[in-house]
Amino acid sequence: MRVLLLRQELCARARVHAVALSSAHPQIELALARQGARGGESLQLEWQLDDRPARGLRVALAEFAPDVIHSYAETLTISARELTAGRIPLIHDIETDGDGLEPRALEESDALIVPSHELLEELGSAHVLPAVTCVFPSYPLARELQAKERDLSAEANIDRLASLYQSLAREPMAGIAAELRNR
Repeated sequence: MRVLLLRQELCARARVHAVALSSAHPQIELALARQGARGGESLQLEWQLDDRPARGLRVALAEFAPDVIHSYAETLTISARELTAGRIPLIHDIETDGDGLEPRALEESDALIVPSHELLEELGSAHVLPAVTCVFPSYPLARELQAKERDLSAEANIDRLASLYQSLAREPMAGIAAELRNR
């Protein structure tokens, strides 16, 4: 399975997810399309997006052919939806709060990930949410914790995120990306 991560500026949540997924689920191929500086994701495939990201994002989608797109930025979520026309499952991930949120990023996503139940409830009362939602706290990496606390690390809990990717990729339209890769 291939997952394309999208972010604008440095995003600790994207970095932690990338590091944890790479170590716990090496069968999931990750790539990154980003605006802004490198952020420690340490992924082999990266695309730098400029101020008008559609062209670079189109190249990343064509070259990587992801099964799932996981976006940490509203504008990139919207661009990805427009470019794929819903053919690739799209996850929008909110790092902190929903203040000033672009409703299209939520409404046009296939899944939403938030760091807390409170934020999910707040967003649900103000917006139309995707059918699939997931609360995934902002866990630290295991190397940042004492040995006795490592069960609270991103690596120890990343299976939930991997399962979400797998469930979205099983949808009928997700097979298109795999089919195109095999041509």
